[in-house]
Amino acid sequence: MTNKTFVKFGFVVLSLLLSGCVPHHIIDEVSLMHNIGFDREKKQLKGFVVYPDYQQGNDSSLISAVAPNPSSLREELGYKSQYKIEMGQLRVIIFGNKLSTYGLAQILDTICKDPQVGIVRIAISNDSPSKILKKTLNERPLYLMNLIEQSIKNEGIPESNIHTLFDQYFGSGIDMSFPLLKVDSSGKVKVDGMGIFKEDKLKHTISTKEAFLLKLMTDRNKAGVFNLKLTKNDQSSNIGARFLYGNHKIKILNENNHEKAKINLDLNVELGGLPDWMTIENEKDYKTIKNEIQKSISRDAAALLKNLQVKNVDPIGLGRMHKISHDNWSEDNFYKNIYPNMTFDVSTNIIIRQAGVGK
Repeated sequence: MTNKTFVKFGFVVLSLLLSGCVPHHIIDEVSLMHNIGFDREKKQLKGFVVYPDYQQGNDSSLISAVAPNPSSLREELGYKSQYKIEMGQLRVIIFGNKLSTYGLAQILDTICKDPQVGIVRIAISNDSPSKILKKTLNERPLYLMNLIEQSIKNEGIPESNIHTLFDQYFGSGIDMSFPLLKVDSSGKVKVDGMGIFKEDKLKHTISTKEAFLLKLMTDRNKAGVFNLKLTKNDQSSNIGARFLYGNHKIKILNENNHEKAKINLDLNVELGGLPDWMTIENEKDYKTIKNEIQKSISRDAAALLKNLQVKNVDPIGLGRMHKISHDNWSEDNFYKNIYPNMTFDVSTNIIIRQAGVGK
């Protein structure tokens, strides 16, 4: 037997041995959870699970259970499912308001230790997760995940998944933030801002506009729309500036024993729906539009930073940046004594790459 033949034979034998060690599940005999929600009810955990029922076509089912801890909750959910519940296809986890304000530590520690949990989107809701999940039953199984991903990729919501959760929850000098879901007046699920945590407890929520400003100061992906008002003579109009890409730089400076966060934003934008009385071909109009966008972004970003400071939450990670240049850095000291007195300086520079119809 040649060496090559021996190697090929060895691979065949190894593959047969390994295949015998892998547990096999028939798709119709397991409950593949795509979406799960957690909340608090009468000092206990309440769980809601959505999974597709493959024997009933594309229909999905919703079950719920109450238990004192995550392990018992999973067992109780299993009692209500006709098949074994598998976590391997989990795509979205929603935390209800009661549990978010009480604290997520018990659930987060369980999720982080479960090897079956893969790439998962995390979200919170002011309503019970059941209200959100019921609206997805007639949709495709990955509808909710796609909704959140679309908002993150194109619509100004900062990145949020299981990896950012690990980094923000277990790391120091930064606080967790998750997309906020709601059911709108038409009965559709939508992303409606972000929830900001201190340790494992929800402390503050911000609007979609503020979430986009947060994204500009934290994420590599700058895609999103910023709405502002333009005025010329006695005329005014609201326009949307779609941000395409860009960079951000944040430095923590010490000036006269006082800490300042200096944020520089370099952004490329596309303008859409300019009124007929203003055009970027006119140099004066071009400068007016550019200056107004830069001024609005800088002003509103600084206001957001101040608001986060007042709430003592730090989703940007200013504490982490401050830690880099301070050997004896203490998280407790930073958020008690340094962060409350920090000042903010936001500088924005935009490049208008193109303009849409109506310019």
